[in-house]
Amino acid sequence: MPWIGRKKLAFVPVYRPHAFPPDTIPPDWPNQIRRRVLFDPDQFNVDRSLRAYIHTASSGAADLDAEVRPQEIIDQQDVPPGILESKLGAQLRAEGFDAAAIVMLGGVGAGTNGGYWSRFVMLEQVGTWAMEFMHGLTGFADLYPFNGNMGNFDEMAGSGGTHPSAYTKVAINWLDPSTIAHHPGDEATYDLHSVGLVQPPPSGRWAAVKIGTNVPYLMVESRQRVDQFERNLPAEGVIVYQVQTSDPLGHAQNNTAPVELLTGPSLTAGQSYTSPNGIKVEVTAALPGGFTVRITDPTRVQVPGVVGEPIKAANTELHNKGLVVHTQGPVGATTVTSQSPVGGTIVPRGSVVNLTLGKINPL
Repeated sequence: MPWIGRKKLAFVPVYRPHAFPPDTIPPDWPNQIRRRVLFDPDQFNVDRSLRAYIHTASSGAADLDAEVRPQEIIDQQDVPPGILESKLGAQLRAEGFDAAAIVMLGGVGAGTNGGYWSRFVMLEQVGTWAMEFMHGLTGFADLYPFNGNMGNFDEMAGSGGTHPSAYTKVAINWLDPSTIAHHPGDEATYDLHSVGLVQPPPSGRWAAVKIGTNVPYLMVESRQRVDQFERNLPAEGVIVYQVQTSDPLGHAQNNTAPVELLTGPSLTAGQSYTSPNGIKVEVTAALPGGFTVRITDPTRVQVPGVVGEPIKAANTELHNKGLVVHTQGPVGATTVTSQSPVGGTIVPRGSVVNLTLGKINPL
C-alpha cells in the first residue's frame, strides 16, 4: 500500500514513573515532539524534520499532518507499541488519523512498528521515526534481516534518514517504474540521475537500471550527498545491488537477505564491477547530479527482428548474437516470414530462434 498524499499522524507522549533508568520529562515536551516532526533545523539551519524527510524522499508525493496528543502514564518498563490500542485506537481512527506512535523517553533501540501503532524514543533521530511510520503506512519490510548489508544506502535497511533505494521507492510508489531502465542484454550506456534528487529524472536520464527479469536480478543506481538527508550516505558514486526476493514489499524469502549490496561500497568514474556470471558495470563519467554507466551482459541478448530478410542474412545476424537458428518451410524458400521469439524479446544467450521461411512473390 502506498504512502501518497497527506497522512494524519498522532503522537502520544508516554511517561513511565518507575522506569530504569528514570524517565526525565523535558521542559515543553510536546513542542519538542512538534519540532522533530514539523521543523527541526540543524546547525546549518537546514530542516531535518520528519515532514521534510517524507516530502523530500518522496519528491513531494507524500506528506503528513501531525498532532501531539495528551501525555499518557504507563507504569511498566517495556511498553509495546500497541499498548494504547484499546484505549485510544478507535477514537484516533474515528478522528481520521492514519497512524499513531507512542513517543517515549529513554535509550535508543526502542524503534518498532506493530501496524497502526509505532514506538520510538526522543533520542532516536528522524530516520528511526520515518522508518517505523513507513512500515505502518506502506507495509514495506525491513531490509536488514539475514545480514542484509544495504545499510544507509536504503532507509529501510539502515534507518539513517537517507533516501530509500530506487528499488524501495518503486515498491512504495515514490518512484514510477517507467523511470527504471531494463537492460536488454549485450552492451548499452545509461545516464543515471542520483536517487536523492527530485524524481522523476529529466529527459535522457534514468533513476536506475534493472539487469535481469527474474529474482535474483541486479539494480544499478547513482547516490550522491545531494541534500541534508543523503549526508549520511556511506559513500558517493554508483552502487550495484542484487534483489533476492519476489515479495512486492521486500519481505525476505528463503532465509536470504531481501537485498544484497555488491559494490564496496560504491563505484566512481573509471571503476567497474563484474558479477560472477560476467555482467559488467563500468562508470565511464561523472555528470552533474549523476553518472554515466556502461553495462555489458553476456548472459542475455535481445533477439533481432529478421522477418522479411533473406535466410542467409537472418542466419548470420542471429548467430552473431549467440543464438541458435531452427528453420522450417517449403523447398526453395528464401525469406523469413515469421519468427519465434519475435524481435525485441530478451532471451538467454544460446536460446533457439525458430524461423518460418517462404518465398517472396515477384510483383
